[in-house]
Amino acid sequence: MPESQQPIIWGLGISFSIIAIAAVVLRFWARRIKGQKLGSDDWTILVALILGLAVTIDMLTMTQLGGLGSHSEFNADGTPLNPKAAIVLAKTIYALELLTWPAVGLTKISVLLMYKRIFSTPRFQIVTWIMIGVNVAWILTFTFALMFSCLPIAGPWTGTSYKCVNQEILFTVALATDVATDFLVLFLPAYEVKKLQMPLSRKILIIGIFCLGSLVSIVGVVRIHFLTTIYAFLYSSHTQPDITWLYAPTYYWTIIETNVGVLSACLPTLRPILERITYSRQFSQLTHLFSSSTSKTGDIRLGSVEDLNSNKTPSERVSAV
Repeated sequence: MPESQQPIIWGLGISFSIIAIAAVVLRFWARRIKGQKLGSDDWTILVALILGLAVTIDMLTMTQLGGLGSHSEFNADGTPLNPKAAIVLAKTIYALELLTWPAVGLTKISVLLMYKRIFSTPRFQIVTWIMIGVNVAWILTFTFALMFSCLPIAGPWTGTSYKCVNQEILFTVALATDVATDFLVLFLPAYEVKKLQMPLSRKILIIGIFCLGSLVSIVGVVRIHFLTTIYAFLYSSHTQPDITWLYAPTYYWTIIETNVGVLSACLPTLRPILERITYSRQFSQLTHLFSSSTSKTGDIRLGSVEDLNSNKTPSERVSAV
């Protein structure tokens, strides 16, 4: 059986997409539990999720029809053995460049909008708006830079002559600034949390929840590592590059980054669900204790049963027992 990375790509694409979808669904449910209206941060993360799913679909198309994750095969004259697959590969790579940066950037903008919802001090609001502007500029800059990085645009899949800018520099700068803005967004609320009037342990917990976003930064660093390794190999090699095999890790780490970004942006909003689960467990334990005691004594307190079956909240039911 030929060597292949395609099962890895399919596995990562499906599993991480399910995780990201679940995170957004739970986020919306948490808003409903709290009786809160959906805000701009919620709608922005929904758009980021849709773009992230589009990235995954594009990547799986690239894998299934373009040969990503398998070894490239060439004729004696250096032309692709499967020209149709080569065309699909070129088109899906171009689509990926247009989808990835908005997906990643909008995730960070959603986090910044969430910060604005939480922290209302004028100085922090101004800094947050500046960071939102920086991320919008970042999205537009690198989306358009990559859109027109090769001219004519259709050259890579039509077979016509085309010229490209230095792809190594462009992608390295894009990824490096991506990681830099990740860390800026990550540490932005630290000072505001420090000023809150609450126990130190709770402050550390809140900062820790926000720091879960560092997962995305770590993935970004991994992508930079793979990219620089690939370009170093391409420059040192004198043979026809095995593009579909070499680029597979960089691309499937893109799937991870877009989906983990959505997950990290949603985690701080899920506390209402955790509280409901906690209350449900406490209630279950109490009812189990109650039923055990009544089975031993035969003494059923009708008032308590009525309280348990009423429309009271879980906390009120616990108090009634």
